[in-house]
Amino acid sequence: MQFVPIKQLLITVMLMTASFCASAESPKVLASIKPLQLIAQAVTEGVTHTEVLLPPGSSPHSHSLKPSDARKLRSADVIFWVGPAMETFLPKMLASTKGVKAVSMMDIHGIRLLSSEEDEHHIHEHGEHHDHGDYDPHIWLSTDNARVIAREMARVLVSVDKVNQSRYQSNLDRFLKSMDQTDSRNGQKVEQSGKQPFFVFHNAYGYLQEQYGLEVAGYFTLNPEQQPGARHLVGLKGQLGKAGVTCIFREPQFQPAYIKRLTEGLSVKVGVLDPLAENIQSGPESYAQFINQLVDNITSCIQGAVKKNDKLS
Repeated sequence: MQFVPIKQLLITVMLMTASFCASAESPKVLASIKPLQLIAQAVTEGVTHTEVLLPPGSSPHSHSLKPSDARKLRSADVIFWVGPAMETFLPKMLASTKGVKAVSMMDIHGIRLLSSEEDEHHIHEHGEHHDHGDYDPHIWLSTDNARVIAREMARVLVSVDKVNQSRYQSNLDRFLKSMDQTDSRNGQKVEQSGKQPFFVFHNAYGYLQEQYGLEVAGYFTLNPEQQPGARHLVGLKGQLGKAGVTCIFREPQFQPAYIKRLTEGLSVKVGVLDPLAENIQSGPESYAQFINQLVDNITSCIQGAVKKNDKLS
């Protein structure tokens, strides 16, 4: 009878254990922007932590690639992103990165796309070829779209990690239920606030408006990276003057001086809306918290403006 030395036996066991752990390792999941990270984290909770590519304070419209971004992308198994109309820096980077499953959320079946044309509210359900530039890329500001996105994320994750299929499915079910609760809560909030018109920094809130029947009266700019034209600003100044006591919302990523100039001498309340969820910690309930915060900021400002208007009249 041949005996295996203890040292050799231990080495064999350690190698087998390492091999098993490697094969059972959870997928490395990456989201391009924070709101997609929040949805993905709800689906991956208890399996893996979803990382985010863009650092706080960065705009997906103008982010400049860094070597650390490339390293983060190369180490991922899956990346969820909005599409080339939003993360203009990503297509070239993805083309040169092998072995990463990239899923553009503007291209998934069932996603609802709003036309990006000014004053246009045409809704398109994805299922035919389209040019990304024709549609508003801020798709994550609709809870209906968030449901579609979460379902697609779960499907993709199961395709690369069947071991955790039941966990992804139970997480998805929990997320979908939380969206029903979120919509019920926010529908009531908007009804109570009186649906007064308000003004936003850039043309990004069409999906939120459609979801809850909000009244966006105007915006400062189509593209947050560009100074709006003089004609647009003059027209907006007139709109603000006619609106009386109203709310305008700036965004934490941008601090343009023209907002202060436009509102000088007018009876407006200034609030903050953050479409990129920078101050929200990632967790299984975070996306609902993000949407609730947006609606709370809008409705509380509107209610304050209505009270002020009542006092003046």
